[in-house]
Amino acid sequence: MKTRTLATLCSLSLLAATYVTAAPSEAIIAQYNQAAEGDEDKVEQVYQELDAQIKDQGADPLSLVYLGSTQTLMGRDAFMPWNKMKYTEQGLATISKGLDLLNSQPKGLEDQQIRQGLPEFLLARSIAAATFTSLPDMFNHFDRGYEIFLDLLADNTFTTQHYDAISWVYIYAIQAALRAEDRPQAQKWLEEMQTQQPNHPMTLQATAIVEQAA
Repeated sequence: MKTRTLATLCSLSLLAATYVTAAPSEAIIAQYNQAAEGDEDKVEQVYQELDAQIKDQGADPLSLVYLGSTQTLMGRDAFMPWNKMKYTEQGLATISKGLDLLNSQPKGLEDQQIRQGLPEFLLARSIAAATFTSLPDMFNHFDRGYEIFLDLLADNTFTTQHYDAISWVYIYAIQAALRAEDRPQAQKWLEEMQTQQPNHPMTLQATAIVEQAA
């Protein structure tokens, strides 16, 4: 390894500190969850808090993904069609920046913060995939989101996380598989859920989704 000057090392330390503290708080994520579930009053609030945090502390993958997903919610709630397009496209670009940053700055599990019961990078990919696959076809991001699900749910790092933390991801992935007319994959993911916790509420919900799509 090349020798670095003390100034360079200090600079890297400051960047690392910023990177660690920039991840969104559980409070902001809770507000985002309410916004995603349809609480329009929370959307602008979450956007403002995430945007201010990133400007103040610097960007990290998870915050960018949440910010981008929030922008797509602004598109969802916008009245004018051009605003729906504008906000959603801005959100997709922001999520892509988050994923690019995630890929360019890999971190071991032991170095990642836990958010919503998951290591932050797993959560970032989950939110990105759920957002991409939930949007109308006109935005041309469904295939990308589905590919993220295929990779994510085949990753042992993900599948060995606590079931309560990953079961919701399976739900979105199964819905995406059915939308892609990939019923064998949807059935496979459902069977994985049933193997882990057959009577869990999310497993029962997934079972109903697959059965209704038959």
